Amino acid sequence: MSTAAIAASVRAGLCARADATVREKLATVVPGARVMGVKVPELRAFASELRAAHRALPLEAMCDVMDALAASGVREEVLIGTFWLARYGKSLEELRWSRIARWLPALDNWETCDQLAMGVVARAVDGDPARIRGLQRLTAARSEWMRRFALATASGLNQKGRSHVPETLALCAPLLDDPSANVRKAVGWALRQASQKDAAAVEAFLASHLARTHRTVLREGSEKLPATRREVLMRRAAAGAGAGKGAAATTTPARSRRRPPSAPRRRS
Repeated sequence: MSTAAIAASVRAGLCARADATVREKLATVVPGARVMGVKVPELRAFASELRAAHRALPLEAMCDVMDALAASGVREEVLIGTFWLARYGKSLEELRWSRIARWLPALDNWETCDQLAMGVVARAVDGDPARIRGLQRLTAARSEWMRRFALATASGLNQKGRSHVPETLALCAPLLDDPSANVRKAVGWALRQASQKDAAAVEAFLASHLARTHRTVLREGSEKLPATRREVLMRRAAAGAGAGKGAAATTTPARSRRRPPSAPRRRS
């Protein structure tokens, strides 16, 4: 079968599995996603069937199928391609960044973002750490999902026997006070995962960036640190915040001279 024919057969299989009730629920659970109405366990089972039926399909050809599926932007099509790709295992280390970049525009929700990052791209980056450069560029992207993708991949870089703590900290650094809650959550997640590989490095990182680390990032990112060390960080952060408020109180100009709040910072 041609890759176009395979993609068409995948879409037909997804349509046959779609459920209107599931679609309504998913619209709430995964806001912003274009959904057909297929649950993740069914998608994983279907991906297993596809891998078995097309065992001889080379990775490059499978990437062509993923190109077609991702182009639709439909949740189920992106996820089935992701789950199928993940079954290529060690072969994913050969995945080129230029190929990965084709799929990123399809990511418009936390689910497709995190699944592709952790299930596929973390394996590819582990195979060639030079691909970290692609993730670093994403930390400055306008799209919150691109920024989250970089962090979700970083989290995957410290799972399943992988360990890339310095690279993870470098990806977290520019996003510690990100305006998006979706991104801040991923920063905390990445730091928490890295701390299980090198708690001292994560503690030192947080200690050196306390002034600009959002409180939710600090709370979640330090969760796996030793309790006493975490308590020290939290006290230091609270003291710094209190000092900042005190300084502001002593230097606040008269009512008539108050300035309006500044506009939110925009990302380039």
